[in-house]
Amino acid sequence: MFFKPAEIESREIKPFDAFPLALPEGGLAGVVFTDELAETVFLYHLMATSLGDGPVYYIGPGGPSIRTLKKLAEDLSSLYAGNVYSADELVGALNVVEDGSVVIVTRYPALLNRSAEKLVEIRKLVDEKGLILTLSHSTMDLNELDLPGEFRQLYDLPELFEALLVIRTSSYRGHYRMNLTVLRAPAEYVGSVGDHSIPIDSLVKPFLKG
Repeated sequence: MFFKPAEIESREIKPFDAFPLALPEGGLAGVVFTDELAETVFLYHLMATSLGDGPVYYIGPGGPSIRTLKKLAEDLSSLYAGNVYSADELVGALNVVEDGSVVIVTRYPALLNRSAEKLVEIRKLVDEKGLILTLSHSTMDLNELDLPGEFRQLYDLPELFEALLVIRTSSYRGHYRMNLTVLRAPAEYVGSVGDHSIPIDSLVKPFLKG
């Protein structure tokens, strides 16, 4: 079935202002983190930014830390959390989330029965429901010399994604930076493809307190 694209500006989400690209409505992002701080800063700021703009669904295995998220957002009434352990369960969960919502899935490559066919089902739901979906993974064992090959192994059909990113953090003398490699970006942000280094002292600060 064909449709005429609407000539209006679609909704999009950035985890924070300095981030080099935004995730569009009806968009699928694949993100790989190489350290826990990178994962925490990106995912929790993405949740906090999105909460004021509609429902946010956090899908594990493993739920978000409410205590940590409270440092960034006071009102968590739009946050929903759940656990899935297979690609079939993830498809079932995406069928019931609210249209147009932000969905964050952690440890996607660890789900059972993950396949290219299941990813196509997920892509179809993103399109039909206008979701902003991030599939993420955290690993310390990443072949930096073959990032396209790593994404194919982790995400089966990277061609189906609007955005593909590797995110790392580094620190020096108490100052922190987020270092990104953008392999793919939405058309509006194609100029962001490549490497970026962003100072994130203010973004990290809430997580360093007890």
